[in-house]
Amino acid sequence: MINQIKNNGRNLIQNRLVQHLLFWMFSFYTLVHFFALQEDISKIDVVYTALFHISLVFGVYANVLLLIPYLLKLEKYSLYIIAIIGTWLAIAYTNQFTFTHLSDWLTPDYLFISVYDIKDLLKFSFVYLFIITLLKLSKSWFTVLETQKELEIVKREQVESELSALKSNINPHFLFNNLNSLYALSRKNAKETPDYILKLSELMRYMIYETQDKLVFLEKEINYITNYLDLQKLRCQSDTFIHYKIEGKINSQQIAPFLLIPFIENCFKHGGMNQSDSNFIDLEIQIESDRIHMNLNNSIPTKPNKQIVNEGGFGIENVKKRLNSLYQNKHELSLELKQELFKVELNLNLKR
Repeated sequence: MINQIKNNGRNLIQNRLVQHLLFWMFSFYTLVHFFALQEDISKIDVVYTALFHISLVFGVYANVLLLIPYLLKLEKYSLYIIAIIGTWLAIAYTNQFTFTHLSDWLTPDYLFISVYDIKDLLKFSFVYLFIITLLKLSKSWFTVLETQKELEIVKREQVESELSALKSNINPHFLFNNLNSLYALSRKNAKETPDYILKLSELMRYMIYETQDKLVFLEKEINYITNYLDLQKLRCQSDTFIHYKIEGKINSQQIAPFLLIPFIENCFKHGGMNQSDSNFIDLEIQIESDRIHMNLNNSIPTKPNKQIVNEGGFGIENVKKRLNSLYQNKHELSLELKQELFKVELNLNLKR
């Protein structure tokens, strides 16, 4: 019940008609006391104040309904300045016209004259135009802020949903091929078979269970990358030369999960395992405090392997969006495509 009353009150206050009524009620209350000749408000004071408001209402709504939406908001600043000056003058002269001519027709029982000269009337009109313009622009500014906040929330939710999809995307081709490789090793009774099974297990556990938070420890992300590369080495055997080097001290740095792996997946999707002796993937990651520098090069196939094209994550476009959202102004990404080489260079500041 209390919440309903609060909501109804909030909706009432946010109603435009109510806002305008409150503004003019406050204006009338202020001016009627300002114009009153005695402490007690008389009927003539009320009538005079009502007539005085005619020019103010005209000027305020000319500004609110015409000048601001059709000139100021459309960035026609020169025209707006000319128009607002014209409105400013029109309010003052309309006020004089009201008490010189209109008052005899509107209030025949009263004899009014214009108490204030043009200079004073210009002060009144300036105050009203300034206040109403300020209120209107302030409201627009708050609306823009709210819109920006809503857009940020939508972007954040989109990135999080993409990450959730990425985490749930346990690629069947990748699993199937690695299980086949492990099966072949087991048939040979190779001593490294348990190590590779452990790597695959760690990789799957990280993908499914250890990336629930927005940030993960960099050590786990790097370990995931090395396990991925070692498993790919097992599959490639002598078909592709895979080299990786990770240097630097890893402490307690944290990173958004799955930021680097899409670039590496892309190498295998478009560059590795193409049944050519010249295939290569070269990865170098340097870690300096809260900064990561990654250089990644891979050969470009002349005839892509159809099986490999079906593999990989959500691609580079997805990781670009995540970088822009999560590390805005804290990363530099360079992608360079040459005739036989694709190069990725990423500089990332992990400090948030």
